[in-house]
Amino acid sequence: MKNTIEQIVGRDGNFNMSQLADAVWPLIENRQTVAEAVRYLKTSLGSNYRKLTYSILRNTFLIELVKVPKIETTKFRVRWFNQLNDDPRYCSFKECLLLAQDLLAALPDWLTNPSHAECMSLSFSDGMIPYECPLDYVSRFTQQNRLHQRGNLIWFYDDLVLRTLKLRKYLTDEKTSPDPKFFRKLLSDKIKVKTYLTDRVLTGEHKTNREKRWETHPNSVHFAERRVCMAIEYALVTQICAFDGFPSASLNKLQEANILPQNLPTALCPITGDALSYEAFRDELLNPEHGKSDFQVGHLNPLKLGNGTESAGHISDNISWISANGNRIQGSLSLKNVRVLIQRISKNYDKHGWWPQAAD
Repeated sequence: MKNTIEQIVGRDGNFNMSQLADAVWPLIENRQTVAEAVRYLKTSLGSNYRKLTYSILRNTFLIELVKVPKIETTKFRVRWFNQLNDDPRYCSFKECLLLAQDLLAALPDWLTNPSHAECMSLSFSDGMIPYECPLDYVSRFTQQNRLHQRGNLIWFYDDLVLRTLKLRKYLTDEKTSPDPKFFRKLLSDKIKVKTYLTDRVLTGEHKTNREKRWETHPNSVHFAERRVCMAIEYALVTQICAFDGFPSASLNKLQEANILPQNLPTALCPITGDALSYEAFRDELLNPEHGKSDFQVGHLNPLKLGNGTESAGHISDNISWISANGNRIQGSLSLKNVRVLIQRISKNYDKHGWWPQAAD
């Protein structure tokens, strides 16, 4: 099995998950330790069982590593690939196999909770990234100073994960969305990239280029668990629903379903304080002009400043939609420092009488 996985994953060209599943999965599901779980899951999941097999194979045996040394793109590798030697993301073939069996064996009990089952179903039907499912790491580092190991990758659920999936479905479904074309493009072109994938960073110890954030090195400031990324998706999409001019009927329905907070003030640029316009953003996204973007996603405290405070890092409290003017003003400053700077400028304008006169 090990050689088969290595051969299929190591081939040039596009990776073929179907081919990998056909060759390897029967060898996993026929193991005595998971036989009962497999029978239950085939019955309960129906056509989604195939998606489950893809998700387990992808998330236990494989990683999408950035190519070195040029940091050009990513490529699927096995978890025991030599680039991962002495790396917390490394995992032997034997342990990957045991990890897959652990996840299979644990899943029937996990799915008896209706909220868990709904989370799994929505992950399959409305996934944003390939092979999406509710798997996540318990901690960034285990006691053995590792990330990818038995007991640390588990079926994960919390209320915010489910609300994120429900919000995603509501806003992209033709039957419920106020603007499905806009929201599908928003999620695929903006949210997915800014939330789930790393930036292109060619300097420093941990170079990145569009890796999944939970697959970059856990010491990198760009690392984030899957649940943290989903919290960011929820925060950014919720802000869109609070943009000035967002359809009130849709907002009310989302609030009535407890998918969005009841108290949702108008979204403001955190730098300029200007209200952010839904119609202006919609027009920009659906009718883009090359090189122009008046609405951007930014970290309030830039990642390169490090994780020195609770509000730093790739977390929902540290990310926001920002206007183009706000982004230009902030530059590489933290939110606190840019506001201190603006306050000083304001005092200097008062002192020197530099404020422009209102037009007659």
